[in-house]
Amino acid sequence: MGVIVGWKGKKAILRRGEWRSSDAALESMLNRATDQWIAETGGPALTSHDPEREVAHAIAKLTGGRVLLRAKTDRRREARDYLSRRQLSLPFAD
Repeated sequence: MGVIVGWKGKKAILRRGEWRSSDAALESMLNRATDQWIAETGGPALTSHDPEREVAHAIAKLTGGRVLLRAKTDRRREARDYLSRRQLSLPFAD
C-alpha cells in the first residue's frame, strides 16, 4: 500500500515513489519536493529496510506534514523503484 501522510486536514499517499492526493496542488508539490530531495540527497539509503517510509518521513519533515499510517510493502520492489530515480541527469548538448 505505502505511506499516508497528513498536512492540516489534507492527506496524500506515497506508493511506488509517487504521491497521490485529492488535492492536485498538494500532490504536485509533494512530487516536486520528492524529486528535489532525491536529487540533493541521493534518496533513501540503498540498505534501507523501508525506502518508502524513509522518503515519506523526509518529505513530511520538509513540508510540515506527519506520517499517519504505513503499510508494509515489498522492500526489493521499492529499492528498484528508487534506484531508477537516483540516476543523474547531465545536461549535455546534442
